[in-house]
Amino acid sequence: MNRKAEDVLDEYLVLSARAGSSDAFRRLVVRWTPRLSRHAARLLLDADVARDAVQDAWLGIARGLRRLDDPSRFPAWALAITTRRCVDEVRRRQRRRALAAGVLDDPSFASPPVGPGNPDETLDLTAAVSALPADQRLLVSLFYGEGLSIEEIADSLTIPAGTVKSRLHAIRLSLRTLLKGDDHVQS
Repeated sequence: MNRKAEDVLDEYLVLSARAGSSDAFRRLVVRWTPRLSRHAARLLLDADVARDAVQDAWLGIARGLRRLDDPSRFPAWALAITTRRCVDEVRRRQRRRALAAGVLDDPSFASPPVGPGNPDETLDLTAAVSALPADQRLLVSLFYGEGLSIEEIADSLTIPAGTVKSRLHAIRLSLRTLLKGDDHVQS
């Protein structure tokens, strides 16, 4: 197995932090906060809200670090915790909107129409990905943004690897349809 020096360092920091080293935990925070923040911002589409979600995620990481049996799983594990905090934030936003509107089926919950239905709107890849439902943006973020393997994604989301593959394939087809005629999108 060919391991990167960064992976070995992360594993060492996880083991040291589990043993009680606050310096090792601080170094994990410094090393991983930018990556977790990028991931959260891609899911929430708001850097400020993402920053709050990542802070909450670090609280969960700190509480659960001693239970992480395999330090090599830290990246997928930390991203999964961050993802759950982002999902929690989306739910909080939806509840607030519903309360403000006074109706749970408020039409403001629907995503604005994007793509072929709006011929005047020009889409690029970033806008197309942003238009995807949150669960699809999550997969795109983990696979393309964070570089996790199919197996790591399956492990962090507790779904079969085949499901991850088929969902990524469906997402690629959706993006291709949205970006019809855009030559740089390939599966």
